This record gives sequence, C-alpha cells and structure tokens, in this order.
Amino acid sequence: MRYMLCYALMHKSAKVETEYFEKFEDAVMRYTVLCSNCEDVVLAETTEAKIIRHYSYRHTTGGASVTSN
Repeated sequence: MRYMLCYALMHKSAKVETEYFEKFEDAVMRYTVLCSNCEDVVLAETTEAKIIRHYSYRHTTGGASVTSN
C-alpha cells in the first residue's frame, strides 16, 4: 500500500505540501510531527483512496479548537 500526507502549514494557506510513503510506520511518524507544526494534516491510503485521519487546528475568539477525525 501507499500512503499520502497532505498538509498546510498556515491557516487558509494557498500552498499545500504532499508527501508519499510506502511504509505505514513512516507515514504515521511524519503525520505525528506535522500535527504539532501545521494547521491541517490529512493521512490517506492511496490504493483504495481512503482518508485514514484528518487533523485540523483553528484559532477562535474563545481560544483554540482541535479536530481529529
């Protein structure tokens, strides 16, 4: 299987980065690092075109909101 990470470094960023991994362990490790540094991160499996996990961080007037599906 092949795994894809797609991420935006800043909220409402026009630039999105993509990385591909053959090993699930490598993708999970990178996903974990990106979640601590990015506004949005998606981990997907490309063979069956499935999103495994989506992380989103938002600043709101009441503080911050983190969503992980």
